[in-house]
Amino acid sequence: MTATPRTALLATLLLAGTMANADGHYDELSISGGVMLIDWRGGFSNDQRAKLRAWLEAVGGAVMLLHGALPRERIRIELTDYRGTGSPVPFARIRRTEPQGVEFFIDPTQPLDAFVTDWTAYHELSHLFIPYPGDADVWFSEGMASYYQNVLQYRAGLLTEREAWQKLYEGFERGRSDDRHDHLTLAQLTPRMYRKRAFMRVYWSGALYFLEADIKLRELGDGRTSLDSILREFGACCLESRRRWTGPEIAAEFDRIAGADVFLPLYRRYEASTAIPDFRPHLAAAGVEVRGERVVVAEPGFLESAETRMNAYAAGPGNHYENPLSYGSNKPLGNATELP
Repeated sequence: MTATPRTALLATLLLAGTMANADGHYDELSISGGVMLIDWRGGFSNDQRAKLRAWLEAVGGAVMLLHGALPRERIRIELTDYRGTGSPVPFARIRRTEPQGVEFFIDPTQPLDAFVTDWTAYHELSHLFIPYPGDADVWFSEGMASYYQNVLQYRAGLLTEREAWQKLYEGFERGRSDDRHDHLTLAQLTPRMYRKRAFMRVYWSGALYFLEADIKLRELGDGRTSLDSILREFGACCLESRRRWTGPEIAAEFDRIAGADVFLPLYRRYEASTAIPDFRPHLAAAGVEVRGERVVVAEPGFLESAETRMNAYAAGPGNHYENPLSYGSNKPLGNATELP
């Protein structure tokens, strides 16, 4: 393929990325017990820096709604100036060298609302709640990030509950429509995802895996066990270790924390699948009906955090599940483009 000036620039930026900020000096942004270490890579004005810090603070607050803390105490944020695409964040990638974090390619001329309502940061930062499982198991990590990018935007008040479920449903539909390689299992397809352009089936099979696991955890019956709580306990015991993990090893550790065989048996079933499993029964189990191409939230509350659910239960009938926008502003700031 002939390189364009834009693709050549992006390649240059990617290759140069590891050489930037070699002296380790960062602009620190404290967020409730954690810190984002900002590496500015471009000629940002003072106003643009203030806007981008406000964006990162908003995103950090939203990510904390998973279980009450940032995924890691120190998160490196690399901001590379990349204009002209019409998107506030046209590209991003995880950085797994310490301190782990995310590199965002951004257009600093875009307004704050465009940054806050863009899905990318919620997706990428969700990756940091688990270790990298390896290329062969990337459906696992991408699936978790795709699931939580919508959950966290709902909890932050950027999406209504119905909008969040609609985005999840549409993602599952895209995964279902990506049926070009139904002769390959998910385990076989995942390492070939980039070459075969099979992003939709890989990402959204993984997202459905975590929705189904979350449902099964809620069925354990204690009212407090959920995917949120598993990730909180995993973060406390295992996340900062230098151990290399595979997807099955993370799933097995999740089962140990849960005290039940949920994640690993489900993992084996999904990796053997040749298409995204039927997702409508799982939506129904979470209280969501599909009518035509639109979802209806018949039983609200599944996307709430465990703490919110328990507080609502303690408040008694009529006090369950307040306005989902109460986490943030009084109305959504807008809708983000939805892609993996």
